[in-house]
Amino acid sequence: MPTSNSILQKFLSNSVVFEKSTKLALVVRGDLKMSKGKTAAQCAHAAVMCYQSAAQGTKQQNAILQRWCRLGQPKIVLRVDNFEQLSGLERRAQEANLVSALVRDAGRTQLESGTATVLGLGPASNEELDKLVADLKLL
Repeated sequence: MPTSNSILQKFLSNSVVFEKSTKLALVVRGDLKMSKGKTAAQCAHAAVMCYQSAAQGTKQQNAILQRWCRLGQPKIVLRVDNFEQLSGLERRAQEANLVSALVRDAGRTQLESGTATVLGLGPASNEELDKLVADLKLL
């Protein structure tokens, strides 16, 4: 028969309430002046790319992905002013070993082929992501 201590341990290990908060950040270039629909599509590409990367990544990245899924897949959409800021953010994310995915447009509608539009970051702990994006503004 399980003891009250083992029942409590099982509850705590399965409880979402006690898990570290996670999120996915989607960082959009503000200088491109994409339509709302185009921006939404590019953000969707980034989210899917980050999911795939985390699923195929390290054990830790996959564990964070699973936690993020259990917690409702929280996301935040932010903006930078230009490509240089987006590129610098991508470099810092890679240096921190965070999942990152840079979306480059196919060039079929509003933008030239290869234009970097959105950077997906995470999923990762709020603490880790905030080190990179806390100073950015919401889209």
